[in-house]
Amino acid sequence: MPTHYDKEFKQNIINLYKQGESAAQLAREYDIGYSTVHKWVQAQTQNKSGKTPDEIKAMEERLTALSGENEILKKALGFLAQR
Repeated sequence: MPTHYDKEFKQNIINLYKQGESAAQLAREYDIGYSTVHKWVQAQTQNKSGKTPDEIKAMEERLTALSGENEILKKALGFLAQR
């Protein structure tokens, strides 16, 4: 049965890798597979932003809310300009 690691642990391993530790060294030190470390790093690299999926979702929700507010303000400005 595969072992499941929490997000904080994965992020810690990724951060250590980015700070210069090798995937092999991290795998030995934390008793996890080399391919597991490599997979975590690659998944975040493909994301390119370095943000977690939860952070991306929160930013997308914020963007949607701010876009809605922006539309309301544009309409209000148009209304006030007509006066």
